[in-house]
Amino acid sequence: MAAPSLASKTFYKRPLPDSCIAFNSPPGRQIFAQALSEGNLDSYFLLSQHFLTQNEPAYCALGTLAMILNALEMDPQRVWKGSWRFYDQDMLDCCRPLSDIAQVGLTLAEFACLANCNGLRARVQSPPVGMTEESRKKAIEQFRRDLVKASRGKEVMALSYSRKVLGQTGTGHFSPIGGYSEKDDKVLILDVARFKYPSYWVSTELAYDSMVPIDDATGQPRGYVMFDVAPSRDIGSLAGKQSVTTLTLNKSSWAVLSKSLTRLLLETPRSSTLESLLSRLLTHLSALPTPAVTSRPLLSSSSDSTDSPAPTRPSSPSASSLDSLLSTLTSSSLPSSPSNPLLSLLLLALFSPRSALTALVPPHLATPLRDLFDETIERNVTVKEEVEFLTGQIGALGECCRAEEEGAGAACGCASKKPEPEGKKGCH
Repeated sequence: MAAPSLASKTFYKRPLPDSCIAFNSPPGRQIFAQALSEGNLDSYFLLSQHFLTQNEPAYCALGTLAMILNALEMDPQRVWKGSWRFYDQDMLDCCRPLSDIAQVGLTLAEFACLANCNGLRARVQSPPVGMTEESRKKAIEQFRRDLVKASRGKEVMALSYSRKVLGQTGTGHFSPIGGYSEKDDKVLILDVARFKYPSYWVSTELAYDSMVPIDDATGQPRGYVMFDVAPSRDIGSLAGKQSVTTLTLNKSSWAVLSKSLTRLLLETPRSSTLESLLSRLLTHLSALPTPAVTSRPLLSSSSDSTDSPAPTRPSSPSASSLDSLLSTLTSSSLPSSPSNPLLSLLLLALFSPRSALTALVPPHLATPLRDLFDETIERNVTVKEEVEFLTGQIGALGECCRAEEEGAGAACGCASKKPEPEGKKGCH
């Protein structure tokens, strides 16, 4: 008996349905020419330099975001390979472990949260539930205005949509928007699943309608996200100063740590001294499976060679800046962990005025703790800046968790550990 052919078990692309016009087809080129004449292809020239294929069947959100981050020239402040810093899909594990994403993908809220964690500002727009014909018309007009804004390079748009509405096979999917033809009223979708479908043009109304079906994972419609670079004080901005340290927790591990720290604070005996409380906190942080905070990759002598790129802004921190920071921490009144002196910075960030944990400190220790931390922060500008960076990172990690706990449909898994619905099975 003949062995089954490879073609019977595998796939090489799918034919585009009639609702989609292939980007490289004659009609697709005509629409491209029209959009170019209108000045509505700035987004295409921005994104096409970094166009990539998602690494896994469920990595459509990661592929989309990596393309956008590189297109906006965001510095990941982490080494990709060799001496080069560049975004790769496998670096985007801030808001959910990669192993989970490979199985179930990301929700729209998690996608926006992940962008925030990497220095972008994300504005999410979703079709309202139970639209009337009038509200649908208004929503589509807003969609058109945002398409013009994105296609002219003022922001970047990513779409979260149902393939079924477009007549394609599969369910939910993410891809960036590469352009818009106002005359033709067509949207260019740069599909990151290039092994399945090429880039294509679809009508604006159909693109909008593809966001309307309820995502089984969240109980909410899908939507689109408008991205721009976050202000300079936010993490990852090219205009911002490079930090020496970075938080290595992802969203899931931060949720676990936050709950354990809450229990530790609530169980603190009234007889505890400030020294004993800080010692318990440091011991707890030191016992984590992986370090919660580390230094960023440092500039080395090899970075100055002719084979290496000129440092981009913000540049990597130097060894002297890290040494100076560690010296300041060890000479402060804060207790220090021998295994990781940088945990003292994390303590400062965990009990900043913006932290919910601060309110859980026993009343008799709250004032001396605040005085000690204020003294440490005000004595050194570098320490203050590093604490602000870490505080911002912690805030970004907690955003999805707060959204879920408030019933906003983020479905990020922080507030509960219910099994993922069968509908959330990647980008097929």
